[in-house]
Amino acid sequence: MNKNHIFAAAVALGFGASAAMAEDCAPSKWGAEDTIGSANLVTPERTLEAAKLIKQGKSMPLGITIGPDTPAFPPRSLSLQVVQPNQQGGQKLTGFGYEGNYNDDVLQTWIGIG
Repeated sequence: MNKNHIFAAAVALGFGASAAMAEDCAPSKWGAEDTIGSANLVTPERTLEAAKLIKQGKSMPLGITIGPDTPAFPPRSLSLQVVQPNQQGGQKLTGFGYEGNYNDDVLQTWIGIG
């Protein structure tokens, strides 16, 4: 078998496996067009019920700010670079139908730092 045959067999196997897995999926109880799944359970009534469970007025942060100084076990690290592609020297872009510019972020990190 040459490389092309091996590649074609791998692609065919992947498509076949995807189709088989899709057949095994149970239909969503929220309907075929639903995009939020169990978030449908979050209703105004349930939110009011949950609010009755509050005993103290404390709030807890659910995230942390991460940056180059965030503690991490070696070799984990974080690097964030903000760039303006094709906008060197303040050059404006006109491809959007108006003069403007934009920033992109180039992020290189390890999951699990912090």
